[in-house]
Amino acid sequence: MQSKMCKKLLLSFQCVLFGFFVSAQSFEDLSKNLLKKSGLTDTCFEQSIAKITSKRWSPNDTIREYRQWLADNKKVILKNSSDNFKALYFLHLATANRALEEFDSIYPFIDSAANYINFLQFPEAYYQVLKYGSNMAKSHQDYTTATRFMAEIIDSKVLENDSIRKGKILLSLSSILVNIHRYTEASNYCQQAYDIFQGTNDDAKMISVLRIMYEAAHLTSEEQTSMEYLYQARDIAEQSADSALMANVYSVFGLANYRNGDQLEAIRYYKKARALISEKGSNSELWAATYQHLSYVHLDSVEPACKLSKYLLEQCLKNNSPILSNAYRGRAWCFAKRGQNDSAAYYLQLAAEKRESGEKADASPGFYYYMYDVAMLIEDYQLALKYLNKSLIQFRKYYRKSVAEELTATRAKFDYDLQKERIKKLKLKTELEHKRVQKQRVVNIFIIVLLIGAVFFFIYRRKQMKNLSIAYKNLVKKNLELDKINNSLKKPGEKRTKNNNGINIKDEEKIYVKLKNLLEKDKIFRQKDLSESKLTKLLDSNTSYISSIINNRFGMSFKTLLNKYRIDEARQLLVSDEYSNYSIEGIANEVGYQSRSAFYQVFKQNTGMTPTDYVKTYKQIED
Repeated sequence: MQSKMCKKLLLSFQCVLFGFFVSAQSFEDLSKNLLKKSGLTDTCFEQSIAKITSKRWSPNDTIREYRQWLADNKKVILKNSSDNFKALYFLHLATANRALEEFDSIYPFIDSAANYINFLQFPEAYYQVLKYGSNMAKSHQDYTTATRFMAEIIDSKVLENDSIRKGKILLSLSSILVNIHRYTEASNYCQQAYDIFQGTNDDAKMISVLRIMYEAAHLTSEEQTSMEYLYQARDIAEQSADSALMANVYSVFGLANYRNGDQLEAIRYYKKARALISEKGSNSELWAATYQHLSYVHLDSVEPACKLSKYLLEQCLKNNSPILSNAYRGRAWCFAKRGQNDSAAYYLQLAAEKRESGEKADASPGFYYYMYDVAMLIEDYQLALKYLNKSLIQFRKYYRKSVAEELTATRAKFDYDLQKERIKKLKLKTELEHKRVQKQRVVNIFIIVLLIGAVFFFIYRRKQMKNLSIAYKNLVKKNLELDKINNSLKKPGEKRTKNNNGINIKDEEKIYVKLKNLLEKDKIFRQKDLSESKLTKLLDSNTSYISSIINNRFGMSFKTLLNKYRIDEARQLLVSDEYSNYSIEGIANEVGYQSRSAFYQVFKQNTGMTPTDYVKTYKQIED
C-alpha cells in the first residue's frame, strides 16, 4: 500500500517538474526538459499537453535558439520516439514559432502534433491541441484555419461525452462561418448546437444560437421565417430579465429593421440595446453603435452620425477593437459630407489598410460598397471604381448559391454598370469644363434673369409663409389657452349642469366623477378598442345614462369627447422630451389611433393644423 502511494507521489512530482521546465526560459532547461519527456507516462502526457497549450512563451533570443535547435535535431529527436513524444515535439515547434510570430509554419506543426495523438486513447489531449490551433488562428483573424480546427474537433467526436463543451465549439464555429459568408455550413452546425442547448437553462447560449440561425436564414432564404428566431430569442431574454441578454437581442432587432429599411425603428432598438449594456466601449456596445451609425448615414443625419463616429473611433483605438476599420470608414463619411475631402481620403485609406490586414478583406462586399459611396462623395472616381469592383467580386463570390443571392448579385452587377457609366460621364464632364467657359456668358445672363425672378418669387413666398406661420402660432396659442381652461375645469367643485333631456339619473355625480378619473387619471382613452358600451361596463351603468351624462356635463358626444382627450394627449406627447424619439405614427398609436390617416384627420379638425406643423410652430413659440 505504501509502495503504491510512493509511486503516485513520485508521478505527481515528475508532472510538476515537467511543468516547471516548460515555463523556464533558458535554452538548457527547454531542451533538457523536452528530451526528458521521451518516456512520459500517459497521465503526464495529457498534463504536459495542457500546460503547453495554456501558456505562451515570450519572444527572445533563447526562444530563437531553442526553435533552431528543434529544427536542426528533428531527425534525431523523432527517430525511434513514441508518438506521444512526437506530438509534444511538434507542439513545442508550434509554440516557439508563435512566440516569434512566424505564423505560416504554426498550423502545419499543430496538424502534425494532432496526427501523432491517438484521440481514442487521449481525447482530452487531442481536443486541447486542436483548440490551441483554433484560438491562435482566431487571434490573427485567420478564420478559415480556425473553422478547420473546430470542424476537426466535431468530426472526431472527442467531445461526444461532453455536450456542453461540444455545444460551445459548435456555437463558435457557426458564428465564424456566418461571419465569412458560409451560411449553409453555419446552419448545419448551429442546428446541432440548438439541439444541445435547447434542453439546458443556459439562456445566453440559446440566444446566441437563435441569433446565428436568424442570420443564416435571413441570408439564404427568400421566405420571411427568419424573424421567428428573433422572437424566440426575445421571449427568452425578457423572461430572464437579464439586461445583457436583452441588449443582445435588441441589437439584432435593430439590425433586422436596418435591413428592412426602417432606420428610425432600427435606431430606437440600437439605443435601447446600448442603454442596457453596462460596459461602455465593450465589443457588444460598439457593435450596436456601428450599426446605429449606419442607420444615421442612410437617413443622411450628418450631425448625429458624426458625433457617434467620433465616439466609435475613440473607443476602438482605446480597446483595440476588431471593428476599427468600420470606425475609420465612419469618420471618412463624416468628413466627406462636410466637404473636408483630404481628411475623408485619409480615413478611407486607414479603413482599407485595417480591413485588408485580416481575412475579412475577402468577405466584405457591403463594407467596400460603403467605401465606394464615400469615394464618390469626395469625387475620387478612380478609387470609387476600385471599391465598387471589389464589392461586386465579393457579392458574386458569396451570394451565388441561392436564387435570392443570385438576384442580389445580378442587381449588384446592374448597379455596377450604371455607376461605371456615371463615372465615365463625370470624367468627361470634368475634361470638357474648360472648353465650356466661353459659352457660359449667354447662359450666365439667362441665369441672372432667372435669379432676379427667383428673388421676387422668394420674397412673395416668404411673405406668404410668414402669414401662415403667424396663423399657426395663433392656433397653437389658442390650443394652449384651451389647455389652461380645461385644467381649471378639472378642479373640484364643478357645478352640475341642467339635465336637458329630462332623465333622472341615479348617482349621476358619482358616475361623472368616476368617468373623469378614468379619462384624466387612468387615461382610458388610450385604449384602441374603447367604445361607449365598454365604457358603460366600466362605470357599471347603462348606455343611455352615460350618453346623457357626457352630453350634459361635457356638452359633446362620446366620439367627440374621446377624440378631444386623445388629441389633447397627442399634443402633449408631440412636444415632450420623453417621446422625442417617437415618430408621429408612434404617437398616434400611443394615444389610441389605429391608423395614421385617422389621426391626421382628427388632429387637424381639433387644432387647425397637421401634427408636423404643430410641433414646428410650438418649438418656434418656445424659442
